Amino acid sequence: MNEFANFHINEKLIEKLSSRGITSATLIQKEVIPKILKGKDVIGQSKTGTGKTLAYLLPLLHLSECKGTSLIIAPTKELAAQIYGEALFYGEEILADKPILLTQLRNNIDFSKKSNFIIGVPGSILKASETGKIKLSSVRRIVLDEADFLIDLGFMDDLHKLFELTVNRENVFIFSATLSAKTKNVIDLASRQKDASRVDPKNSLPETISNQFLPIINDSFRDESLLHILSCINPYLGIIFTRTREESNHVYQFLKEKGFDLLLLNGSLQPSQRKKTITEFKKGKVQYLVATDLASRGIDIESVTHIVNYTLAHNELDYIHRAGRTGRMGESGTVISICNELDEGYLKKYCHNIEAALIAVKIEDNLLVEDKKYKGTKPRFNLKELKSMEKIALAKKTVGEKTSNKKKIIDKKNNFNKIKKSVNSKHFSSKKMIKK
Repeated sequence: MNEFANFHINEKLIEKLSSRGITSATLIQKEVIPKILKGKDVIGQSKTGTGKTLAYLLPLLHLSECKGTSLIIAPTKELAAQIYGEALFYGEEILADKPILLTQLRNNIDFSKKSNFIIGVPGSILKASETGKIKLSSVRRIVLDEADFLIDLGFMDDLHKLFELTVNRENVFIFSATLSAKTKNVIDLASRQKDASRVDPKNSLPETISNQFLPIINDSFRDESLLHILSCINPYLGIIFTRTREESNHVYQFLKEKGFDLLLLNGSLQPSQRKKTITEFKKGKVQYLVATDLASRGIDIESVTHIVNYTLAHNELDYIHRAGRTGRMGESGTVISICNELDEGYLKKYCHNIEAALIAVKIEDNLLVEDKKYKGTKPRFNLKELKSMEKIALAKKTVGEKTSNKKKIIDKKNNFNKIKKSVNSKHFSSKKMIKK
């Protein structure tokens, strides 16, 4: 039996899920789907690759016959297109009209059919509203997908405008693998209900992902180390991440010259080129994709078994999103970072904060093996973080001492009661003997 039938959603959706071999719901799907169906606001934070898209898409498609429009807002055109594709597939026999995809105002969009399912990026949605192509007053349900990335990309003002225009909205559903402090402002702005729920609130990675790093003396060894790593692994699909567009161009050209069959994904590509690149990589036409952090947010590509960080992510959240391109839906994955001493300190800090094990590796007989003797550098915490950690440690120690002292007092009291009982017993026995 398909587990999704327990949610009492449209039978056509169950059939579509079964056709893809999806019969079991993930934790976030089990938590979120019933809440959306009951009309509750949801803040859905869950590890990457745990099925967040279906967690909101399935109940929204089920509710599509209800009055009003569902508006799904994504941070990038690629993610919006991916969600659109899923909505087309699952809503094929449910939606009266095809969903509208708003990533750029093309002439071939048919606005005459008033679709009750709109997917797009903030700027294009606002333009369509301003030109009268769509009516945001009809929107009843809003989804913010990859909410923290929407903030990072500077869409806060656009989101304010969208919430002002969607005056008749009844529900807001906020989803992301990570939720930063900045995102709280959006939650306060968007969510009108007090009973919004959060699933798996800690920033973390699935336990099926192995986090490794290869130490280098300095940056001049990065290219050589990358070649060594690629000679040791044989991924079904692998993504090589860089920090900047310039680095991605360098790595792409360098590996091309070495005979690697790969694709490039960065901000210099036109939307149509980016879409083509992602499609070809998904189909496995090449083994490797060289990408900037643009590709790490929300893009769901199955069968990515390895991530290689040519340069380390700028921050902990970006590291989580990069690593989350592998190990999806319970599959195993490997993340290998090339680290100089500075990188290593930051990577250790990231892994400490997300409670992920980190392994130093070396190359031995054309294999990546754990370097058990490697000591390396310490995590790079700043003074504020160290003071915060010390404060937490002290609080834990104080609680522990209080618990220990309380236990000692209880033990002493129990011992005293035992002695008292024993003395009373002896006294009672001696009195009986005297009477005799």
